[in-house]
Amino acid sequence: MNLDKITLFEFDPKSINWKFKATRSKRRMKLYIKMKSAETAQWDALKDAAKPPEMSDNEFARILFYKGLNGFMEELTEKVNSLTEDEKAQIMSQAEGTEPEPEPTREELAALGKLDSIESATTAVASAEKDE
Repeated sequence: MNLDKITLFEFDPKSINWKFKATRSKRRMKLYIKMKSAETAQWDALKDAAKPPEMSDNEFARILFYKGLNGFMEELTEKVNSLTEDEKAQIMSQAEGTEPEPEPTREELAALGKLDSIESATTAVASAEKDE
């Protein structure tokens, strides 16, 4: 079994000027894509080359859409899994519309009475690092 991948065509999605329209009803959602004539010719060529004869054009488009969506989700999952915990917390706070609160400094903790002195803050920080 040959696992080598062959790249037939690459494109930059930012350079494509497609117009998407989504309509939604109670049970369905329809996507419309408006393409230029050259892009339509490329779609027809792909469809003629790759679509099995027993499959409808709509089924073929749906399969390509979901394969692309699955690839996008795999890439996104890989990127999220490679983030550090601090980066994840920052992204989540931005999504919620709040910025993460910075950890209080030893001086701030001592001023709040949570720590008796700067020395006890140093001890607390050292013991917390040991626990990790």
